[in-house]
Amino acid sequence: MREEDPTSATGRVKDHQAVDEAAPGFTLLTLVVPTRNEAANVSTLVRRLRESLAGVDFRVIFVDDSTDETPSIVRSLAEEDARLSLIHREGPDREGGLSTAVTAGIDAVSGQSIFTCVMDADLQHPPEKVREMLETAQRSDADVVVASRYARGGSYEGLSGPVRRAVSVGSKWLARILFKEARKTTDPMTGFFLVRNEAVSGIQFRPTGFKVLLEILVCAPELRVVEVPFSFRGREDGVSKAGLRQGVEYLAHIASLFWYVPSAGRFWKFALVGASGVLVNMVTLIFLAEYVDAHKVIAWMFAVGLSIMSNFLLNNAFTWRDVRHSSRIHFLLRGALAYPVAIMGIGANFAVYYPLLKYVSDAFPFYAIFNLLGIIAGTSVNFILSSRLVFRPSLPKHLDPEAPPKQISEDIRRELKADLVALIQVPGLYPISDPTPRHLTEEDLSLVELVTRTQQPTLAVTGPRRLPQARTNTRWINSLAIPVSASGRIVGVVYATRTSAEPFTEVDFHWLTAYASTAAPIFS
Repeated sequence: MREEDPTSATGRVKDHQAVDEAAPGFTLLTLVVPTRNEAANVSTLVRRLRESLAGVDFRVIFVDDSTDETPSIVRSLAEEDARLSLIHREGPDREGGLSTAVTAGIDAVSGQSIFTCVMDADLQHPPEKVREMLETAQRSDADVVVASRYARGGSYEGLSGPVRRAVSVGSKWLARILFKEARKTTDPMTGFFLVRNEAVSGIQFRPTGFKVLLEILVCAPELRVVEVPFSFRGREDGVSKAGLRQGVEYLAHIASLFWYVPSAGRFWKFALVGASGVLVNMVTLIFLAEYVDAHKVIAWMFAVGLSIMSNFLLNNAFTWRDVRHSSRIHFLLRGALAYPVAIMGIGANFAVYYPLLKYVSDAFPFYAIFNLLGIIAGTSVNFILSSRLVFRPSLPKHLDPEAPPKQISEDIRRELKADLVALIQVPGLYPISDPTPRHLTEEDLSLVELVTRTQQPTLAVTGPRRLPQARTNTRWINSLAIPVSASGRIVGVVYATRTSAEPFTEVDFHWLTAYASTAAPIFS
């Protein structure tokens, strides 16, 4: 038996070709089973997995936080079956509970298996369903297969009591309302799912509580999701871990995703910014009209103009903070475009409000309801136009994977304002974009080797270095190293470096990572 420790997440990969059997050195399927005081269930779980997965190349990793005899039982089972292994966590390693247990297990198998299935040990997730999920993933070329309690043919009868069922349904709908990515499945809250490892590698997951699947869906919105129905069964032995604390953790997780993931809940971020714009508008209008004695129309015009500017700046810093600007001029042009877009939104508001007011009723409460409908229409139009026009992603025009490597590296260098960009072949670590590897220092190559070994995208900033002048500027050595993968293996690294007073940003990191996900053809 192996005592395993979690490793770092691997580099992001995008290759969706179906896999019927594992590549050499890879396990086809790894099951990650978080356990906490499940001594009465693990033996039955293992037996049923062996029976249902007969003929499948699989392994099981138990990530255990137990205070009972669960780890000793797993060790005993592993002595009989080398496919079983254990990560037993103690002390501070247990922080985060089930969520960090799952991510620790996923990290531990990164680069070692094609698929990972996450399931509970309490037998409420039927082990016999795993084979169907694996076959569905292979057949459909899905990135994620969700075992759904709410899909047609599924059931959540195993949830104990009407209160827990109501909480489950409410949690599901809260996630689906806030995050469009959660709408890819009827059950974004399930703890029973299968992922294609290369599709989620390199993502720095930070889930809180039980809801790891929601974290995956929101942090990787491009994933292709299919679902299979299953009946959530009543617990056979042991005690449920669900309670008030888990509910609070869920709300904290929702808030964390909303705040820290740029693309998550974008419409609701836009609505919050819009609400702040109403406040700016009202304060400006009242101040100019009451304290400056400006004409009401003039005050209204200034209030509208200032609120539109406020909304644009906040949307740029918050709602669309992941959308890069190609230049300062581009930023100013976007700011100017925000005004006609806002006017169109106001027009949509009026186009809904006025006809209803005129032809239906102008009595209370109808006009208030019509005003609310107008606000919804105006906000929706403004959001759609802002997404497609004002904050449309600005991507370089010439990053074509079929272009010559030298041209690609030059385009990346210009886009990132880098001193050096190299497209490095793996294995061999030879720059295909430049036949003379003399430009790469030992420090450069050591970072590339690290990325190749860990398969994790890296943004490294070292320094400072002082310029020899009276009023010195801090100079930072900035490096970006992004692995490029195909068929589950690293085929190259996109490496960029510069010495500058302005370090590479997360926007640069995400932009180059997105490009690298399509760059495998240039290394073939």
